[in-house]
Amino acid sequence: MGKLGCICGHIIVDRTDNISYKAHFIRDQDLDAINYNEDINSFINAIKNSEREKWLKKYFDSELYQNLPDSDVINDIILRYKLKYENEMFLCEKCGRIKIQKGTENKFISFLPEDNQWIDIFKGLS
Repeated sequence: MGKLGCICGHIIVDRTDNISYKAHFIRDQDLDAINYNEDINSFINAIKNSEREKWLKKYFDSELYQNLPDSDVINDIILRYKLKYENEMFLCEKCGRIKIQKGTENKFISFLPEDNQWIDIFKGLS
């Protein structure tokens, strides 16, 4: 995203990972569509049947995955679903507005909290 302006004048910057004012979400209606288990099982079966390279070429349509470890391939299978269904939310650290990404667009809708309990609302659990 880069930068996102808030109506209060604050500029929300997104240029790194693990920032306390950013969160990701998946819509409840999309949860059932996220079924990477079938793809991972298919990949494991391809390995068992000595068809790893063929499977990778078909699934990713790229030769780049041929030399990657299996764990990286599985991570990228999961990442495909994540990128398809996940959206972003940002918290304005000045006024507390939550900016929620609308669909797949680079458009954000704002919501203003009713009280001041918004501080650290996106703080990680780990």
